[in-house]
Amino acid sequence: MRCVMGVMVWGWVGVVSAQQNPERLSAWATPQGAARIFVQACVQTNAEEGAAVDWALSQGFEPVDPMRGSMDGLLAGQPGSVLAAPGTRGQVLLAAATGRQCTVWAEQMPGPPVRTAMQEALGVLSTRGAKVQLGVDRNFERAGAWRNQLQWRYRAVGATGDLGIGAITTLGDAPGTQGLNVAPLPTTPAFAPDGIPAR
Repeated sequence: MRCVMGVMVWGWVGVVSAQQNPERLSAWATPQGAARIFVQACVQTNAEEGAAVDWALSQGFEPVDPMRGSMDGLLAGQPGSVLAAPGTRGQVLLAAATGRQCTVWAEQMPGPPVRTAMQEALGVLSTRGAKVQLGVDRNFERAGAWRNQLQWRYRAVGATGDLGIGAITTLGDAPGTQGLNVAPLPTTPAFAPDGIPAR
C-alpha cells in the first residue's frame, strides 16, 4: 500500500493540529465514522474519484483549504480532491485521487478502535457477498512510534478486479493519526510465464 505509506510518512513529518474549542464533534469524528466514510466513499464506489467526491459532497463534506498543509501528500502526488468531514474541525479528511486512489485520514483518534471498526465494516461487506481476504497483519516501528499495518484483497459482488485495502493505525490508546487507503490491485494473469494456468 504505497499510497498509505506515503500518507503516513507525510503525517509523521508534521500534521497541522486542529485548534481546540468547545464545539462538539460530529459522529464522523469517531472510529466508526471514519470507517463508514472509508467504506461508503472509497470501497463501495470502487475508489472512483468522481463517485467518492459526489458521495462526500452529498454528506456535507467541504473542500479543504490548500493552505492547510501539504495536500499533495494525501493525494500521493496525483490530481484529485481533499474534503473535510462536517463537524470534525478538519480532523477527518477524504482524499480522492486520479487513478482510483482513495484515502481517509483521521487525526486525534486512538488506533485500536479504528482498526476494529475497519475489520467490522469489512466483515459486514463479506456477509453481503464481497470477497475479503486478509494478506498482511504486521506491527512496525517508524520515527519512534509503533504502528499496525493490515492489508486485504477485496472484490465486490459482480466485480472483475480486486482492490487492495490498507489500514495503518497506531498501537496505543493515545490519540494519533490513522490512515485508511484503497487502490486497484494488478490483475493476475490467467497463465503463468511457463504457460501453466494460474490458480
